[in-house]
Amino acid sequence: MKSVLLSYVLWLLGGLIGLHKFYLGRPFVGLFYFFTGGGFLIGWIIDFFTLPRQVQIANLLLQNQNESPSSAIRREFEQIKRQLYTLLNQDSTAAPAAWRGSLRQMIQPRPSDDELMLGLLRAAQKHGGRLSVTAGVLETGAPFAEVERVLRAMLQSGYVYVDNDPATGVIVYMFKELF
Repeated sequence: MKSVLLSYVLWLLGGLIGLHKFYLGRPFVGLFYFFTGGGFLIGWIIDFFTLPRQVQIANLLLQNQNESPSSAIRREFEQIKRQLYTLLNQDSTAAPAAWRGSLRQMIQPRPSDDELMLGLLRAAQKHGGRLSVTAGVLETGAPFAEVERVLRAMLQSGYVYVDNDPATGVIVYMFKELF
């Protein structure tokens, strides 16, 4: 478990080079802080107010550490994309108007697992409680691997069960509560 006190000590002594970010398991943000002096001091100051929440999130991630290193990297990039996307939507001076739309499209974050799960539930409702991976991809726009991963997680949680379509033999996820 990560400590709030130790995080504040690292923030104070080495926050401008990202020591507290490395301690909290955010190596890419730590490298960013290292090369930019704590995010040009702005990130370092913001961290003073948000450090307890960051420690709480790091502890939650430690409890659920079933993800692979590539998933952790992808999650980190998605979080950075979300922050940039939010910044572009809020600050009209961040980029010229001609660039803003194309930048928003390029860095639009993928939906979180919860958002994807909700989209898959809606898609299953439209399909009578039965959903294949392909139908999930068509309905949500998410990549095949993401849809399949979330459907498997729902299967493990007991929200759905698997069956084969009698006509085509395709694997179909059956949503029990939507029949």
